[in-house]
Amino acid sequence: MFKDRDENLILRLPFGLRDIFPVEAQERRYIEEIIRREFTLWSYGEVKTPVFEYTKNISTGVGKNWKDKLISFFDNDGNLVSMRADMTIPIARLSGMRLKTSQLPARFYYFANSFRQSGFQKGEKRILNQAGLEFIGAYSQVADIEVLSILINILRKLVIKDFKIGLGNIKLVEGLAEWFNLDLYEMEFVKDNLIFNDFVSIKDFLSQKDGKKVDIFLKLMEPAEDIKPFEKIISDIKIKKVLDSFNYLKKIYQTLDELGFSEHLIIDFSIIRQFSYYSGLIFEVYCPKITELIGSGGRYDGLIKEFGLDVPATGFALDIDLLHKSLDKPALKTFKNMERAILFGLSKECSNLIKFAEGLKNKGLIVELFFDDDSNLKNLASAKKAGYIYRPDFKKSTVEIIDLIKKTTRTVKIDECS
Repeated sequence: MFKDRDENLILRLPFGLRDIFPVEAQERRYIEEIIRREFTLWSYGEVKTPVFEYTKNISTGVGKNWKDKLISFFDNDGNLVSMRADMTIPIARLSGMRLKTSQLPARFYYFANSFRQSGFQKGEKRILNQAGLEFIGAYSQVADIEVLSILINILRKLVIKDFKIGLGNIKLVEGLAEWFNLDLYEMEFVKDNLIFNDFVSIKDFLSQKDGKKVDIFLKLMEPAEDIKPFEKIISDIKIKKVLDSFNYLKKIYQTLDELGFSEHLIIDFSIIRQFSYYSGLIFEVYCPKITELIGSGGRYDGLIKEFGLDVPATGFALDIDLLHKSLDKPALKTFKNMERAILFGLSKECSNLIKFAEGLKNKGLIVELFFDDDSNLKNLASAKKAGYIYRPDFKKSTVEIIDLIKKTTRTVKIDECS
């Protein structure tokens, strides 16, 4: 019985893992290049951290239910270690331990895999391929606006259609809890139910506290594409934390609107993340094609001091897998077709074909050679995400160029292609 089970395990991957073939890997690399360029142009520097660290460090700020999602094991010295579940905590540890106040503000970016335990549900990943940035040492709306501007620029340059960014503020929810005179346990109950969008439980619970305020709370939790509908409601709530957190978010929204970004924004005060380190502004990235979040971020002003230096921070992470799924096929073709070409010829002309390929590669084309059988060449080129087919005739010193993007065919001298 055990032998049969072991043989079955050899034939498949553990749940939550997947392989990536060359075409998809190349498309993902293009996505990463777009992101990396934007990070670099904004003067962010790349950092790398270990894949696993002491569990005590990795579990800081992950929330009460997140320890169950850590992939942990005992090191050879007997210490419990865990693989990173995200990159914010390792970078917070790096910043708290290694940065000096004279080096602030610091701007970091990363490309890395994060690892999480998951259930057996179909499609639930255990490896998250992420790209993100962290702005360390600046407690101001300007830092949040910079981070959100970079995020929007990236999504625009990737041509993610109809994406939206939901903006919220955890401090506003905490202020509303104060308005209801909730204790810490009761506030956590409300937050937990907001995470799972269980407004029925929230309504039943808050009705017992103050039935007159429940409808106002629920109205504030309804997403809107403009911040103005909330202004009158908020002004009637005489709680400083509510007013201050709303005005903080209002300033961010107005500035992003001035920058021409408001079409991508949604105000949603119900946004709460399972990571407990978020301390103020919080946001999520949505795409109509994908049911999961393609990105998220926010401010985490109290996390870094857990590791030493007491400084504020803000940032975001994008899921490369989901970004790739979010792109339309025409967008992917636009990204890749201009770079790849199929070069076809006869086996006996191998030497000439390789020399010809060198000329194409010198022009920046990725060239894949195929020999002898041209019966399915166009379908093959489509599968390979190629934009051109080259068919040289070395006897005539000409080459037929099939442009699969413009759907044209022309014949030129071979010398014109070198």
